[in-house]
Amino acid sequence: MRFLPVLAASLALLVTSARAETPKACATAILTLADAVLAGREKLPKLKARGIGAEAGYLKIRYGGLSPDEAATLAHGLRDAGVREALDLAGAVDAWRGGFAAVTVTPAELGGQISTLRAILQHGDAEALLAALAALPPEKRISTLQRIVPAVVDWPDEKKIALSAIARKHDLAYLEAGLAATLRDPDGWADFAASFRDPTKLMDFVQAWSWAPALVGHPVLPRYPLKAADMEAARRAIHTITITAAREPERDFLMTYLNQTGDIPATEKAAQVLLAAVDTGEIHQDGLLDPAWLTAYRALRAASADPAAMDGTLATIPFYGRHYLTANGERTVRDVIDRLVAIKALTPYLTGKQTALPAMPADLSAAFQPAWPVWSEMAGALKTAPLTPLAKDSEKASIVAELLFAAGDTARLADFVLAVEPPEAQLAMATDFAMRLDRGCGSAMYHPGEAMMLSGQPIYRFDPVQ
Repeated sequence: MRFLPVLAASLALLVTSARAETPKACATAILTLADAVLAGREKLPKLKARGIGAEAGYLKIRYGGLSPDEAATLAHGLRDAGVREALDLAGAVDAWRGGFAAVTVTPAELGGQISTLRAILQHGDAEALLAALAALPPEKRISTLQRIVPAVVDWPDEKKIALSAIARKHDLAYLEAGLAATLRDPDGWADFAASFRDPTKLMDFVQAWSWAPALVGHPVLPRYPLKAADMEAARRAIHTITITAAREPERDFLMTYLNQTGDIPATEKAAQVLLAAVDTGEIHQDGLLDPAWLTAYRALRAASADPAAMDGTLATIPFYGRHYLTANGERTVRDVIDRLVAIKALTPYLTGKQTALPAMPADLSAAFQPAWPVWSEMAGALKTAPLTPLAKDSEKASIVAELLFAAGDTARLADFVLAVEPPEAQLAMATDFAMRLDRGCGSAMYHPGEAMMLSGQPIYRFDPVQ
C-alpha cells in the first residue's frame, strides 16, 4: 500500500550559503578533480562519455572563475556532446546571460530543466515565460508550472507574490496556488483561498499542493476532514515526515521507507529526531547527507518493532547517483548506511583523536561485516603504506578514497583519485568527491528542499547577488 503522494553578477560568485567561504584547499581540490573529469571524459567511448561531465562543468565554472563566455563555451560543448544533465546546465548559463530569449528549449520542455527555469526567473523574465506557458494547451504546460514552485522555493514572500500576480494575469491559477502554499506568511494560503471564487477548483488545488507547505515548515493545507481521529493523526504524522525531508541535505530515505512499510509511528519518531538535529545546527541543510542518514537510521532502528525487518526493507531500496561508489556499482540505502557507519567509527583514528583502531561497530549489517577487516586495514594503511598501489584495486580504492575524505586530507585525496584505474572508475570517483567537497566549501550545488524535490537531480544555480 502506498501512503504518500509522488511528490547579472559575476559568475564566479558563490551562491548564498551558511558556509559561503571558499577555503583554498577545498577549492583547489574541487578544480583538480573537475578538470580531470572534463579532460578524461574525452578519452572514453562516446556512450560512456555521455554519462559524465555536467556536474564537473558546473563546479569548474563556479570555482574556476570562468567568464560568462567561457562558461557558455564549456556548457555548450557538453550539451552538444549529449552529456546527461548538460542541456540544463547550458540552458541555465544561457538564461543567466540573456534571459528567456536566449534559451533554446521550448517552454513545455522546461519542466525537465529546473536550473534553466530558475535562471529565467532570476533574470527577471517571468512575464515572458508565463505568457508563453499560458499560450500552450494545459496538458503541455503543467510539468513546467509544477517545477516553478521548487525552483523558487527560497524566494522571499514579496517575490513570490509578485510572481503570483503575473500568474493571475495570465490565468495560471494552478501556479498561483502553488506559490501561495509556499509563502512563509502563515496566513498566505488563507488569504489566497479567501480571494479565490471557484470552490471546486480551489479544492483541486488543495489536493494538488497539500504537501507544499512542508517546503517552508508549515502544516498541511486544510483538506476535507477525516472522520477517524487516528486517520487525522496519521495525516499530520506524514506531513511531519515530509517537513523533515524538505529540510534534509541531498536526499531522504524515510519517505520511501514509509511508502514501502506503512510504519508511520516509527518513521515519525525518526523524523522528529532528525528535525531536532537540523534545528540545533548539528546537521547542516547545505551539507552532506552523511550525518542526517546516520541520525535517521539509528532513530528509526530504535523506534522499530522489528529492526531486522527494517534493515531488510532498506536493503531493497536502490540508491542512485554519484555518491558512495562501490566496486560493483550496485548500492542500496542499507549499503550506503553501512559505509557511513564504518566511516564514522574510523574517523577518530584517521584524524588522530584516537591512537588505536576501533572495534567493529555493532550496527553494521551482516552483509557488510566481512568487509570490516578490509576497511580497518585500509585505515591503518593511510598512515603506514604508500597508497598508489591501492588505486589499482577497485574495492580498496573506493575505501581508501572514503577514508581520505573522512580524514579531511583533500590534497592527498585528489592525488589518489587521479591514480585510480580504470579511467571510467577514476572519473566517476572524481565526480563524486568534487561534489562532496563542494558541500563543505561553497555549497554551490545546494538547493532548499532538495532531498524532497530533486532526489539527486542537480540544480545549477547562477543567482545574482541579493
